[in-house]
Amino acid sequence: MRGCAIVVLLAACDGASSDPGLGAWLRVEDAQFVPGALPAAAGGPAVIDAYLPRVAVQVGEVGLRLQGTLDVGGNGVAIGLDGDLGHWIAPSGAPDVFDPTHPTFDVDVDWARLLPSGAHVVRVAALDADGRAGEPFAIEVAADDAEVPAGELVLTLRWDSTADLDLRVITPDGVEVWARNINSYEPPPPGQPPDPPDAWMTGGILDFDSNAQCRFDGRMRENVVWTMPAPAGAYAVRVDAFSLCGAPAAPWVVEARVAGEVVATASGLATAADAALPHDAGAGVRALEVEVP
Repeated sequence: MRGCAIVVLLAACDGASSDPGLGAWLRVEDAQFVPGALPAAAGGPAVIDAYLPRVAVQVGEVGLRLQGTLDVGGNGVAIGLDGDLGHWIAPSGAPDVFDPTHPTFDVDVDWARLLPSGAHVVRVAALDADGRAGEPFAIEVAADDAEVPAGELVLTLRWDSTADLDLRVITPDGVEVWARNINSYEPPPPGQPPDPPDAWMTGGILDFDSNAQCRFDGRMRENVVWTMPAPAGAYAVRVDAFSLCGAPAAPWVVEARVAGEVVATASGLATAADAALPHDAGAGVRALEVEVP
């Protein structure tokens, strides 16, 4: 990414950040990341138009083109996603040949693996040569995670580093689903009639232990899935940082879906302090609790 070169264009190099924005949900290629919200409107130029080729985006998608036109005096743009860690500064481009009086912008944006599914708002503010912002232009988008498996109850952990994180789910009756107990189904005790052969399918099943023992597999995702209706009650979802595998930290997102609809989300940051904790049954930090009727 470019550093001060972009910010010099906006006469604000002293405020440039060394943060590469790797934990951000929205990433703008060849732009400068700035932690925090978009700059407040201060009489800067307006964004005449801003548009994406489509407003349905995929979690983890890269290279979606964001273009627009700025009012006279627009020297760059600040681009951010509501609720994100920060925003991005990019320079304006040459005016369109059909409208030579107004500068344009044209950037590629990436949607991180940690982007929660659902509705989001992208905001674009024009900046003049002194860094003064105009009123932001809003674009509503809908993010979908195409990799989520089908199920009556699906609990998903996603992260965005080479770390070995583990999803743990505690069912209403106290059974913990994790890498050493991948199915919540428990057979009848000795002396009781056996269940049907397919009874194991009634449990919540962990699908994968991603990056186990720091063997990077590129998934950075684990799901516990009930393909049949899950027992009613409260489900506790925990995130265990088994190892950071050399990464300084690991941002994560947990989502809960009931009958395909997102009913709860949570996010956090796994640190070295988390990885130093025990990793036996009951380990990890509590991410969220889901009540299934």
